[in-house]
Amino acid sequence: MNKLIGTGLAAFLVAGAVAGCQDTTTPPGPGAPTPGPSEPGTVPGTAAPTDTSRPDQPPVTTRPPVDGIPATAGNGLCVDPGSGVVGAAIDSLGPTVGGDSYSVDSAIDAAVGSCPELLWVLATTPGGTASSPYHVLFFNHDGYLGTATSKATSYTSVVGSSDRAVQVQYRWLTGDDANCCPSGGPTVITFTLGSDGSTVTPNPSIPDEVANPGAPR
Repeated sequence: MNKLIGTGLAAFLVAGAVAGCQDTTTPPGPGAPTPGPSEPGTVPGTAAPTDTSRPDQPPVTTRPPVDGIPATAGNGLCVDPGSGVVGAAIDSLGPTVGGDSYSVDSAIDAAVGSCPELLWVLATTPGGTASSPYHVLFFNHDGYLGTATSKATSYTSVVGSSDRAVQVQYRWLTGDDANCCPSGGPTVITFTLGSDGSTVTPNPSIPDEVANPGAPR
């Protein structure tokens, strides 16, 4: 299984999280899950899965949980798309291929009081289609952990989740596929939050077609 974050970054994130995720720790602000190694890794650190696979990803600041309420909570939801923590994580992704910022497509809809340990947000390209870039962002109760993959992926959807795991479905183009009709996959990857509360690990390993879309085969 691939690790979403490097050991060195994990140590840094964990230290930040203890003081105070996706995912990581210092004062809130943009700059965390993005460009880095081509293969997904593990998200250690209660501050950002900083891209669970992008060791060069700057940490996103988070705050300690309050009375069991996640840092992402708001409006009665465990993850409020309009929260500062979610906004900073989205900003850290940088621009999409068209130059626009990513926006929230969907998020876990659990209500405060029954929040899973592993939370998720699906970020999309504004005005895009199924073939446009997506990112799956992970959060624990302390904040942002990082993204599921270091590079944005197309034809991506969250198809299930439980207390400590999120199932993400991927498809990809092969051969002469038209953008509307990918024939690669589907494959469902389960991302599980480790016992440390900050490391996220994919199972099975993420296919290269997903981790490195567009790379020569």
